Amino acid sequence: MKDSLKRLLKYITERYSFFFSVTIICVVVSALSSVAAYAYLSLLVDRYITPLIDMEDKASGFAALLKALIVLIFIFLSGVLAQFIQARSVARMTHGTMYDLRKDIFDRMEHFPAKYFDTHSKGEIMSVYTNDTDAIRQMISQGIPNIISAVITVVAILAALLYLNIPLALLSVLMVGLVMGVSMKIVGSARSSYSEQQENLASLNGYVEEIFSGQKVVKVFHREDKCLEEFREKNEALRKSAFKASKYTGIVSAVNMQAGNIVFYFLFALLCSIFVINGWGNMTIGKTIAFLSLSKTMNVPVVLASGQIYSCVTALAGAKRIFGMMDEECEEDSGKKAILPGDVRGRVELQNVNFSYVPGTQILYDINITAESGQKIAIVGSTGSGKTTITNLLNRFYDLDSGRILLDGTDIREYRKEDLRRLIGIVLQDTHLFTGSILDNIRYGNPLLTDRECMEAAEKARADDFILRLPDGYDTVLCRDAENLAEGQRQLLNIARAVAANAPILILDEATSSVDPGTEKLIQEGMDNLMKGRTSFVIAHRLSTIKNSNLIIVLDHGRILESGSHEELMSKKGAYYSLYSI
Repeated sequence: MKDSLKRLLKYITERYSFFFSVTIICVVVSALSSVAAYAYLSLLVDRYITPLIDMEDKASGFAALLKALIVLIFIFLSGVLAQFIQARSVARMTHGTMYDLRKDIFDRMEHFPAKYFDTHSKGEIMSVYTNDTDAIRQMISQGIPNIISAVITVVAILAALLYLNIPLALLSVLMVGLVMGVSMKIVGSARSSYSEQQENLASLNGYVEEIFSGQKVVKVFHREDKCLEEFREKNEALRKSAFKASKYTGIVSAVNMQAGNIVFYFLFALLCSIFVINGWGNMTIGKTIAFLSLSKTMNVPVVLASGQIYSCVTALAGAKRIFGMMDEECEEDSGKKAILPGDVRGRVELQNVNFSYVPGTQILYDINITAESGQKIAIVGSTGSGKTTITNLLNRFYDLDSGRILLDGTDIREYRKEDLRRLIGIVLQDTHLFTGSILDNIRYGNPLLTDRECMEAAEKARADDFILRLPDGYDTVLCRDAENLAEGQRQLLNIARAVAANAPILILDEATSSVDPGTEKLIQEGMDNLMKGRTSFVIAHRLSTIKNSNLIIVLDHGRILESGSHEELMSKKGAYYSLYSI
């Protein structure tokens, strides 16, 4: 956690050095004004109040007392002003840091490779943006200022106590040291609990997000009781870790508070009384009042600081996760060549391609496919045969273990990834639409398109018919992944988005799997028109939609079993024939 603290403080001080400095100054002024006010009480009592009892000219005595009280008011006002400025400065520093943190996390995340999102749940990632950053917000806005204020206040109080009475002050130092030592020992034992709490919180968030997204599937398979049981297990794990962490905090607060009540007040009240009665150490009534007030006050910042230690340790656990996410490797791009869609003929070759997501577990074996410019290549096979993996490799979401993929005779690893991906329009089985109008979603891949061009793309995809029946037509606003549309309609919009991108290479990964037969027939003509003049890779579960493909590849466990046209493969009566006859 020390490294996380150093990085976080560096993060704050480098970007908000002015506000950080102002905050420190205001904390110092506020703490010193509070101590000065209590210390001034001894002077007020001994010089102005006590002598007033025996004074014959009480009017002049009251006048002098009034002046002394005015000084005391100014001391208090300086502390109030410092606290006001501190609050404004802390707010600016806190919200600015939160803005920068979230921005930097998101900027970094946008450059992560695809495998990161394949191995981390959405809920786990969202927990970093919400719970972990909020814990840091509390630490910056409350934890750091309060701990610094506590340290300064304790030092100032000790200095004042030494001025009032050295023997009693040294005893006070000893007692504070003992209390702080016990507190730090308890907190040190709780560090693992704070980290465990944040991990369990992220796990619970991830599970809730997953079940929320798949609620219909849960109900269809009557898994409500099982989900509830799993949720209770994760929730119980979070409860136990949170209770364990907060238990330590409660112990620290109790130790400090009772020490304040018993030691810093009762004990020193007794000792000061003895010193005054016996005339030891020049103790007076005024000094006794000031000493008791200061010694009791000294416990307040100690209690306050110990209460903030919990939030600080929690925040550091969150900071560790945040900086851990920031330290994830970004997607590397060895490609240097730039390429424009107009420069692409569209010939794609896979030569001796071998690939594994996890070293030692191979997915593809010696794949060889040649797609001439403008051809339609269909890839079929059972689930897990490697169909989608091939499309991932074409986009360079993952790089090969060995072999080559050539585009117009050039290895795709020589092209810049951003340029390569602009050449490929893709429609996935899982639909995803963004918050915004239908027009905004269609032009997502090409922001420069006019409304008319977006409408033409929808017409080609055969999506215009249902769009025009919507109350607001193309201006209909979609939200929550367009849950107000049927699944088939969402897929039609995804296809329209691919049409609008106007890429020379197309990948259709079971693009019609969510479309009913009637809708599928409607869009098939549009898809055929879309694929004219473009090299297309089609993964389909309905083999009737790929009969007109130039080449059909049959995969099984990452190997090509057979390939050819529909007629050729049917005549062989092999694997394709068996799949088609089902």
